This record gives sequence, C-alpha cells and structure tokens, in this order.
Amino acid sequence: MALVTARWYATLADLKAELGETTTANDARLSRYIAQASADFEGATGRVFYPVTATKQWDVPRDACQLFLQYEDLLTLTTLSDDTGTIASDYYWLYPLRHNPKHTVKLNTYDLGRSFQYNETPHNVIVTTGTWGYCDNYADTGLTLAANVSTTTATKITASSAGLEVGMMLLIGTEAMHVSAVSGNVATVQRGALGTTAATHTAADAVYRYTPPADVTMAVLAMAAHTNNTRTSSGIKTESIGEYSVTYGNTSQMPDCAADVVKKYQRIGV
Repeated sequence: MALVTARWYATLADLKAELGETTTANDARLSRYIAQASADFEGATGRVFYPVTATKQWDVPRDACQLFLQYEDLLTLTTLSDDTGTIASDYYWLYPLRHNPKHTVKLNTYDLGRSFQYNETPHNVIVTTGTWGYCDNYADTGLTLAANVSTTTATKITASSAGLEVGMMLLIGTEAMHVSAVSGNVATVQRGALGTTAATHTAADAVYRYTPPADVTMAVLAMAAHTNNTRTSSGIKTESIGEYSVTYGNTSQMPDCAADVVKKYQRIGV
C-alpha cells in the first residue's frame, strides 16, 4: 500500500494567527480543519500544489504520437516508455514548451523512426515516471540540520534553531518531509513524503520548504477559518429578526474569496 502524504497548504501557525488563537488547547481541531480544507481545495480544483514523484500509465492515443495527460499536471518527466522500450528525451517534446505545468507529450516521430507502440493491447502501455503537480516552488528556511539524520526511519529532526512549523512541507536533499509536530527546534516529520525516498542526512544540510501559491494558502486559511467559526451553529441556516434575516452556520459553503481562487486554478472538466 502506498504511503499517503499529508499535504497542507497552510501551517497551523498561519491559521492561529488568522484566528487570534494564542493557546495550544485547540491545536488538534485546527489541524484537522487545515487538512480537510487542503484536501477540499485539491478536490475542487483537480490539482495538487506540491511536486509528487510518481509513475503513471496511459493508453496509446489514437494518433499514436501525441499523448494528452488528462487530469494531470506534469513538472518533469524522467522516464518515458512503451512496449517497445524506453524513449529518450531527445525524441519527444513537452507542451507547453515554455511554461509549467506540462499537459502533452509529443513524439518526434521523424527522428525516433516510430510512434508509440504496443504488443497486444493499447491499454496502460505508455509508462511515465516523473514529478507531478501544479508547481514546485521552494524557499530557504534559513535553517540547517543541527544533528545527523542517520537512519531512514527516524521521525524527528533537529534544526539549527526554532522556526519550523506544523504543516510545513520540507525539502532536505531530495527528500520531502511533512512536519506534524514541533517542540522548540525539534520537529516530528513524515519521512519520504510526496513520493520521495527517505534518506540519511548530515548536520549542516540546508532545510528548505515548499511554498504553494500565496493565494492558495489564503484560500485554505479562509476555508479552515470558516469551518472553525461556524462549527457550533452548523445546524442553523437562517434566522429572522423582524424584517431582517441572517444566514449562518453553513459549514459546507465555501467562502467567496476561496471560491474565487478555486475558479482561477480549476481544471477544465472538474
């Protein structure tokens, strides 16, 4: 069974600052809201906003030379193959040429001397291994490891100082790690996140963090805050006071500001 990576697009500290929350009493509940809001945003847009390393299979297209990556965003393609064998990067183009994410693989059939090929059935013949997602931006946290990570199963890392936050998606070397808890400069992490491979690391290695688009973070914060602020009155929809009525307590309704961001990123057909 594949490891399921927690993908948060906002940190616990972000949400607590938004709500003016200064204690840790509600951390578990607020964490659930961020996780749910992040998953809902992915579902509504049909996109993932971190780079996920994975292998995906495709049917041979009708024209046998132009593969449309339906419902997927491609950032980098490391391996492409069909039933005849591996196809080197010299023999295909990724479209759009100058922008990420990519959505089409087009074979250079003239130089390759063939199109996509299959033996008995065209189904799931084309195999693509690469990095998938809408974006792969990351930033330097300004921190380094203060101690070696000597095993691939260790679940705690020690940073050079405080600054890591619950919900961050870290990048150390080629390994991604989701931060699930923090105490001072020690973070509890999920190893080998986003399809990466857990590895050993050395003290003084730089600690980076993946950064989703700022408006995605703001939308997730708005959704999580909305859930928090309406949780106690979720059964009440409309209340009349004289000539006036007010609707509230609808936890299923997405805030307008978040809905606008969803529309910006929403994949056609979702």
